[in-house]
Amino acid sequence: MSRLALGLVVLCIATAARAQSAGNLQLDEFRPTMDSRGYLTLNGTSVLDHGELSFGLGSLEWGHHLLSFTGTGTGTGTGGAGYSVDNIVSATLVAALGLRVAGVPFEVGASLPFSVMEGTQDRLGGQGVGDAGLHLKAQLAQLGPVGLGALASVYLPTASPRDQFLGEAGVTPQVMALADVALGRWRLGVNAGIRLRPTSTFTAMATSGMAMGTITTSTELPAGVAVAFALAPEKLEAIAEVFGAAPLGAHQGYQPLEALGGLKLYLAKNSYLSLGAGRGLIAEQGNPDVRAFIGIVFEPKPEHRQRASLDDVAEGAPPPPPAGDPDADRDHDNVPDKDDRCPDEPGELWNQGCPYRDLVIDEGSSIVILESIEFEFDSATIKPSSFHVLDSVARALTDNPDIERVEIGGHTDERGSAGYNLALSNRRAASVVTYLVEHGIAAPRLGSRGYGLTRPLDPSHTEAAWLKNRRVEFIIKQRAGKACDTANACAAGG
Repeated sequence: MSRLALGLVVLCIATAARAQSAGNLQLDEFRPTMDSRGYLTLNGTSVLDHGELSFGLGSLEWGHHLLSFTGTGTGTGTGGAGYSVDNIVSATLVAALGLRVAGVPFEVGASLPFSVMEGTQDRLGGQGVGDAGLHLKAQLAQLGPVGLGALASVYLPTASPRDQFLGEAGVTPQVMALADVALGRWRLGVNAGIRLRPTSTFTAMATSGMAMGTITTSTELPAGVAVAFALAPEKLEAIAEVFGAAPLGAHQGYQPLEALGGLKLYLAKNSYLSLGAGRGLIAEQGNPDVRAFIGIVFEPKPEHRQRASLDDVAEGAPPPPPAGDPDADRDHDNVPDKDDRCPDEPGELWNQGCPYRDLVIDEGSSIVILESIEFEFDSATIKPSSFHVLDSVARALTDNPDIERVEIGGHTDERGSAGYNLALSNRRAASVVTYLVEHGIAAPRLGSRGYGLTRPLDPSHTEAAWLKNRRVEFIIKQRAGKACDTANACAAGG
């Protein structure tokens, strides 16, 4: 009986010692972005397309020396000379799904960290699941190059074990306002909001009974700013971030503020590999001396996205391929029906089986094209099948020397990130200028500008609207010495 009593006493002492070993709060504030539209930890305003999925290892990150208290006792290890959290390694799984309800684009997501922690020799250590997060992001507005959005999250107290600095004592809601702007190769993002964090206090005690230090966390105002530069458009971005939180409730010895730098390598359109490093900026607990991370996220495209993001306005879609004889040629123009865009009307081989007709209309302040210009997928390379359309534009400019200045404007639909679409529209508009210059049009007569998704002709969220909004426009800026600022400012030429 005495042995049982002694065993119970030892068990109680061990349990009490373990309960004091670490705090009932989340010490590491690193949380990876939800999807490819974001930066490193900050989120962008654009959302996934309807039905588009994003999933993967948001981050495998290491934080070194996140907390340290110095005691006044003697000895090492459990003797009370000091207390520290030396290393936390966390792997955070992320997943998100794009949806569109009543014309409003948004996405739902989830995150789940798995962590391993080590500190103060053998006194502190553990591993387990952190707090699971559920997220809802909405794109609220796109005002030119500026995007606005909101992100609501709730973090559930799923951390285990409860006393290993891996999670909070209760449910933690968070609401963030999102803003970003895309300017050529540059992206700038800002996130700010409120996190209703449960109040938690941890005091490190030496075996002598003396307190070595205290940390208290509560409701706070998280915020951050990020800037990204496309080293290679749609391929490689360099990103810098600063993020942290200002205390709003009870607070002692804890105020996260951290700087990160890294790269995002886009592997296949929006799937990406991210890696980088950073450190805390102020000498408070919770800020690592060194931070390093890597992540890989997959975003397979829905079937309707497997096409170029920028086309010109076309007069209807090409006819479906005919069934039966692949060599059939019902209009007898020596262009097989399977390759003939006008299978019931004799035409020219160079014009894909359609008869030659004027492909451009001079409307005074603009040149309207009547056939589509097609580009290679995810590229600014013009397909040879569209050369004849640009040849017609070149002839129109040659025949009308009074057209002194033309802007070639590139436009995309609303799907995809604003930064990606802006960069692609810029490059494709520039490709059109290059073609026209190579075919005899003086460079000073031409300019190019990409507008991305900022000027839709049809604001509807349908395939028909997206087809209309993907276009290249030839806007006449100056004619016969007169600026063409309105549709009626310049008379059409001959």
